[in-house]
Amino acid sequence: MTQDGDIEPGLSRPAVTTAPTTSPWHRYDPWSPTPFRNTPLPAPQRPRTPRRTLVTAALAVLLVSGATGLAVGALLEHENLRATLPETGRDLPDRPARSVSEIAAGALPGVVTLHVRGVGQQDTGTGFVFDTHGRILTNNHVVAPGDSDGGEISVTFADGTTARAGVVGRDTRSDLAVVEVEDTAHRTPLPLGDSDDVRVGDPVVAIGAPFDLPGTVTAGIVSATERSVTADGEKGEDDDVSYTDALQTDAPINPGNSGGPLLDGRARVVGINSAIRAADADSGAEEGTAGSIGLGFAIPVNHAREVAEELIAKDRAGDTG
Repeated sequence: MTQDGDIEPGLSRPAVTTAPTTSPWHRYDPWSPTPFRNTPLPAPQRPRTPRRTLVTAALAVLLVSGATGLAVGALLEHENLRATLPETGRDLPDRPARSVSEIAAGALPGVVTLHVRGVGQQDTGTGFVFDTHGRILTNNHVVAPGDSDGGEISVTFADGTTARAGVVGRDTRSDLAVVEVEDTAHRTPLPLGDSDDVRVGDPVVAIGAPFDLPGTVTAGIVSATERSVTADGEKGEDDDVSYTDALQTDAPINPGNSGGPLLDGRARVVGINSAIRAADADSGAEEGTAGSIGLGFAIPVNHAREVAEELIAKDRAGDTG
């Protein structure tokens, strides 16, 4: 530069151009009389996604992940249960049962009380109408004293009607007997069931005249099947009475119930009540003091039907008294 303020040759003032950028360094002019001002750079702009949105998205991911985990865990647990639980057993056939009162109401008209007198003894037992001719099925030990010279058998029906009865046939080995009366008004037999179909736990109803109390109804279940029971035979008889494949029941049975029906839940006869195991049977007490302890035994009706049909056809079957 000269003293006159002219620019020296070779030195020229550079042209100032405006950069298209917004950076302050590009606006700096070293020949400008205005000093440079250090203008702060604008803060860089962040993405416009709010923090709340990010947090919400994160929570949603966590929730979805948690729900998925619970679902998978529940599914695995369910599969484990299915793998470890035992399978359901085979369903038993339907065994519908009527109420005890319905069974009693239908059966009582066909149940009879037997009063038997013999030489120096008398006894009470039970029987039921077996066929449409009015024949009555009962135990041999009930009617045996009356089937002798001077003996007498009297039958009392549920309506109070009384009639004399005679023995059609009796069998000491099976302890079964059939009697008949001339009465023609009581010929409706009780329906017979299938004793082979009886299962332990089936409900049963016993009807009889324990201690000469006619029309007594008790209920229980079949406690066991196929019991072999031996009872004392009648006086004067050599052999004891054996009950083969007897039905055991806890329905209360007492002296006087002998010969009466044991009915299933459909009011069908499945057994003939014949013997009990008394609490004091071996204690030396008198026979009249023995009572039920829930161990009663009945002759299966399938066997009783066969014997009764033979007795009716032949009057006597096998070893008779």
